[in-house]
Amino acid sequence: MFKKISVSVLMMVMVLLLTVTSAFGATNSDISPYEDSAGNVTIEGASVPNAEFAFAGSNITANSVFDTTTFFAGNTITLDGEYNGDVFAAANTVTVNGKINGNLYAGGNQVIINGEVTRDVFAGCSDLTINKSANINRDAFIAAANANIDGTVGRNLRAGAGNISINGTINGFVETDVDQLSINGSARVTGPINNRSANQAVVASGATAPEINWEKVSKEQSIEENQGPTVGSILLSIITKLAFILVIWVLITFMTKEFNANTTVMAKKHILASLGIGAGFFFISPLLLIVSFVIYAPFGFAMTCGIIALSILGMPVAAVVLSKLLTRFFDDKMKPLLSSFVSILIIAAAAIILGYIPFVNFAVYLFLYVVGVGFICYNVLFNKKLKQERKEYDDELLMIDEIIDMEEGTIVIEKSAEVTKLDDEDITK
Repeated sequence: MFKKISVSVLMMVMVLLLTVTSAFGATNSDISPYEDSAGNVTIEGASVPNAEFAFAGSNITANSVFDTTTFFAGNTITLDGEYNGDVFAAANTVTVNGKINGNLYAGGNQVIINGEVTRDVFAGCSDLTINKSANINRDAFIAAANANIDGTVGRNLRAGAGNISINGTINGFVETDVDQLSINGSARVTGPINNRSANQAVVASGATAPEINWEKVSKEQSIEENQGPTVGSILLSIITKLAFILVIWVLITFMTKEFNANTTVMAKKHILASLGIGAGFFFISPLLLIVSFVIYAPFGFAMTCGIIALSILGMPVAAVVLSKLLTRFFDDKMKPLLSSFVSILIIAAAAIILGYIPFVNFAVYLFLYVVGVGFICYNVLFNKKLKQERKEYDDELLMIDEIIDMEEGTIVIEKSAEVTKLDDEDITK
C-alpha cells in the first residue's frame, strides 16, 4: 500500500516541479539568443554555456551539448543532442531523441522516448511511448493513462497507469497498479511481476516472463480504501505539502533572482493589490475558459492547463510572499538566508495545519490562492513598475547603510575624543 502511495506522491511532486518550470522559466532572459519572433526556441551548436540552463518557448528544439542540469518548458519539446546532467521537461509533447547522462523528469500530454537515458526516468503524462530504439539504463517510474514500452529498461519498472503494454525488455522486477497489464509476444521480463488490478494480466504465448503475482482489486476494496485517511497518509500528506512549498521557495530564491526580488517589494507594498487581482481572476476564470474554447479548442485546453497551474502554484507562492513579512523579525538574529528559511517554514507549517481544520481550511486555501495568483498576475502585468520600485528600494537600503556607517564613524570619533580628553586630564594631574 505504501509503495503505491510513495510512487504516486513522487510522480505528483515531479509534475508540480515541471509546472513550476513552466511558470518561472519565462523570467530567464538568457534564452533570447535562441528565440525567434514567434516564440520558438532553437538551440544548436557545439555546446551551451552552463549559465544557460532554463529555456521556455512555444516549440523548443535542443540539439547541442549541455553540461549541467537543464529545464525546458513549452508546447512541444524535442531533445536531440547530449545532456550531461538531469533534464526536466514540461510540454504538451516531449520527445527525447538524444542521450541524457542523468535522470529524465518529463511531464505533459504525450512523452516519447527514442534515445538513451543513463539513469532513471520519471514520467507523468497521458500517453507514454518508449520506442524500440530507447534504452533506459536504470529504473522507470511511470504515471500515465496509457503506456507502451517497446524499448529496454535496465532495471525495474514501477507503473501506475490505465493500460500498460510491455513489448520490450525489463531487466528487473515489474510493479504495476493498472486497469489492464498486457505482456506481448516480444516482451522479456527477468524479475518478478507484481500486478495490482481488477483485471488479470494478458500474457502472450511467446513472451518471456515469470508467473505473475496478481492482487485482484474489487470495487468493494476500492470503497473501503477510500473511506477515510489513515494517520500514515495524513503524515505523508503533510510532509509532501511542506516539501513542495520548500521546493518552490528554493526555486524562487536561487533560480529566479528577479522574481524573488519582486516578492520582497510585493510583500511590502502590494499585498492588497494582489488580493484584488487574484479575487478578480478567481471570478472571471470560468468565463475565460468558456470564451477560449469557443474561439479555439486547443487554446481552451492551454488556458485550462494554465489555470490549473496557477491553482497549484497559488499556495506556495503566497507562502513565499507572506514569509517576506516575517523575515524582519529574524534579521537581527540570523543570517538573511537562514532568516528566509525559518520564515517560510513557519508560514508553510501554519498553512498546512490550518488546512486540516474543518471550515477554516477552505478560507485559508482560498486566501492563499487569491494572494498567490494575484501576485503572479501582478508580476506579469506590472513587471516594469516592480523593477523601478526595486531600484528605489535598493537605493533606500544603500542610503540607510551609508547613514549607519556615518553614525558609527561619528560614535568612534566621539569616543576617541573622550579618551584623548581623559588622557590629557591625567597628564595635567
